[in-house]
Amino acid sequence: MLTKKNVLVISGLISGIFVIFDRIGTFRLCGGVEYGACMDNLHNFMGEFLPVFPIFFLSVIVYFFREEVFRAWITFTYIWIPLTMFLILIAPEYGNAFFPIEKGTVAGFFSLLYIIISLIIIIWKYFATRKREEE
Repeated sequence: MLTKKNVLVISGLISGIFVIFDRIGTFRLCGGVEYGACMDNLHNFMGEFLPVFPIFFLSVIVYFFREEVFRAWITFTYIWIPLTMFLILIAPEYGNAFFPIEKGTVAGFFSLLYIIISLIIIIWKYFATRKREEE
Protein backbone atom coordinates (compact mmCIF):
# COMPACT_ATOMS: atom_id res chain seq x y z
CA MET A 1 0.00 0.00 0.00
CA LEU A 2 1.33 3.38 -0.95
CA THR A 3 1.47 6.01 1.74
CA LYS A 4 2.04 9.73 1.39
CA LYS A 5 5.58 9.37 2.65
CA ASN A 6 6.41 6.46 0.30
CA VAL A 7 5.14 8.30 -2.76
CA LEU A 8 7.04 11.44 -1.77
CA VAL A 9 10.33 9.64 -1.10
CA ILE A 10 10.24 7.31 -4.12
CA SER A 11 9.22 9.99 -6.61
CA GLY A 12 11.77 12.37 -5.08
CA LEU A 13 14.58 9.82 -5.41
CA ILE A 14 13.70 8.98 -9.02
CA SER A 15 13.38 12.67 -9.90
CA GLY A 16 16.74 13.39 -8.25
CA ILE A 17 18.44 10.54 -10.12
CA PHE A 18 17.03 11.80 -13.43
CA VAL A 19 18.21 15.35 -12.72
CA ILE A 20 21.71 14.01 -11.95
CA PHE A 21 21.67 11.87 -15.12
CA ASP A 22 20.59 14.91 -17.12
CA ARG A 23 23.41 17.02 -15.66
CA ILE A 24 25.97 14.32 -16.45
CA GLY A 25 24.50 13.68 -19.89
CA THR A 26 23.71 10.50 -21.77
CA PHE A 27 26.86 10.85 -23.84
CA ARG A 28 29.15 10.62 -20.79
CA LEU A 29 27.01 7.99 -19.07
CA CYS A 30 27.37 5.75 -22.12
CA GLY A 31 31.12 6.04 -22.41
CA GLY A 32 31.44 9.22 -24.47
CA VAL A 33 33.11 7.47 -27.40
CA GLU A 34 30.47 7.62 -30.10
CA TYR A 35 26.77 7.91 -30.56
CA GLY A 36 25.12 4.55 -30.11
CA ALA A 37 22.24 2.44 -28.90
CA CYS A 38 23.12 3.08 -25.24
CA MET A 39 22.32 6.78 -25.58
CA ASP A 40 19.08 6.07 -27.43
CA ASN A 41 18.00 3.52 -24.84
CA LEU A 42 18.87 5.75 -21.89
CA HIS A 43 17.12 8.73 -23.48
CA ASN A 44 14.00 6.67 -24.20
CA PHE A 45 14.01 5.24 -20.67
CA MET A 46 14.27 8.69 -19.14
CA GLY A 47 11.54 10.00 -21.45
CA GLU A 48 9.26 7.13 -20.51
CA PHE A 49 9.51 8.05 -16.83
CA LEU A 50 9.03 11.81 -17.32
CA PRO A 51 5.68 11.68 -15.43
CA VAL A 52 7.63 11.08 -12.22
CA PHE A 53 8.39 14.81 -11.99
CA PRO A 54 4.72 15.86 -11.75
CA ILE A 55 4.10 13.03 -9.27
CA PHE A 56 6.86 14.41 -7.05
CA PHE A 57 5.58 17.98 -7.37
CA LEU A 58 2.02 16.96 -6.49
CA SER A 59 3.06 14.56 -3.72
CA VAL A 60 4.78 17.46 -1.96
CA ILE A 61 1.48 19.35 -2.05
CA VAL A 62 -0.69 16.39 -1.04
CA TYR A 63 1.67 15.43 1.79
CA PHE A 64 0.27 18.28 3.90
CA PHE A 65 -3.42 17.41 3.35
CA ARG A 66 -5.72 14.83 4.88
CA GLU A 67 -5.55 11.16 3.98
CA GLU A 68 -8.85 11.40 2.05
CA VAL A 69 -7.32 13.97 -0.31
CA PHE A 70 -4.29 11.75 -0.86
CA ARG A 71 -6.45 8.67 -1.53
CA ALA A 72 -8.55 10.53 -4.13
CA TRP A 73 -5.42 11.80 -5.87
CA ILE A 74 -3.54 8.49 -5.78
CA THR A 75 -6.56 6.63 -7.18
CA PHE A 76 -6.52 8.97 -10.18
CA THR A 77 -2.74 8.56 -10.43
CA TYR A 78 -3.02 4.75 -10.53
CA ILE A 79 -4.98 5.09 -13.78
CA TRP A 80 -3.41 8.16 -15.38
CA ILE A 81 0.31 7.41 -15.07
CA PRO A 82 0.29 3.93 -16.66
CA LEU A 83 -1.92 5.28 -19.44
CA THR A 84 0.49 8.18 -20.02
CA MET A 85 3.51 5.88 -19.99
CA PHE A 86 1.83 3.59 -22.54
CA LEU A 87 1.01 6.53 -24.81
CA ILE A 88 4.60 7.78 -24.58
CA LEU A 89 5.82 4.28 -25.41
CA ILE A 90 3.70 3.97 -28.57
CA ALA A 91 4.29 7.56 -29.75
CA PRO A 92 6.70 7.88 -32.67
CA GLU A 93 10.21 9.00 -31.82
CA TYR A 94 10.24 11.69 -34.50
CA GLY A 95 7.25 13.61 -35.82
CA ASN A 96 6.87 15.45 -39.06
CA ALA A 97 6.10 19.11 -39.67
CA PHE A 98 2.49 18.44 -40.65
CA PHE A 99 1.63 16.26 -37.63
CA PRO A 100 4.17 17.07 -34.85
CA ILE A 101 3.31 14.28 -32.44
CA GLU A 102 6.35 12.61 -30.92
CA LYS A 103 7.40 11.18 -27.57
CA GLY A 104 8.40 14.54 -26.11
CA THR A 105 5.17 16.34 -26.99
CA VAL A 106 3.05 13.42 -25.77
CA ALA A 107 4.98 13.33 -22.47
CA GLY A 108 4.75 17.09 -22.01
CA PHE A 109 1.08 17.35 -22.93
CA PHE A 110 -0.08 14.47 -20.75
CA SER A 111 2.11 15.60 -17.83
CA LEU A 112 0.59 19.09 -18.01
CA LEU A 113 -2.91 17.63 -18.26
CA TYR A 114 -2.11 15.37 -15.29
CA ILE A 115 -1.06 18.36 -13.19
CA ILE A 116 -4.20 20.33 -14.05
CA ILE A 117 -6.60 17.44 -13.39
CA SER A 118 -4.74 16.48 -10.21
CA LEU A 119 -4.94 20.01 -8.85
CA ILE A 120 -8.68 20.07 -9.56
CA ILE A 121 -9.12 16.74 -7.74
CA ILE A 122 -6.99 17.88 -4.78
CA ILE A 123 -8.85 21.19 -4.41
CA TRP A 124 -12.25 19.56 -4.84
CA LYS A 125 -11.53 16.83 -2.29
CA TYR A 126 -9.97 19.30 0.15
CA PHE A 127 -13.07 21.49 0.19
CA ALA A 128 -15.38 18.47 0.27
CA THR A 129 -13.67 17.12 3.40
CA ARG A 130 -13.62 20.57 5.03
CA LYS A 131 -17.32 21.08 4.41
CA ARG A 132 -18.13 17.65 5.84
CA GLU A 133 -15.91 18.37 8.84
CA GLU A 134 -17.71 21.65 9.62
CA GLU A 135 -21.13 19.99 9.68
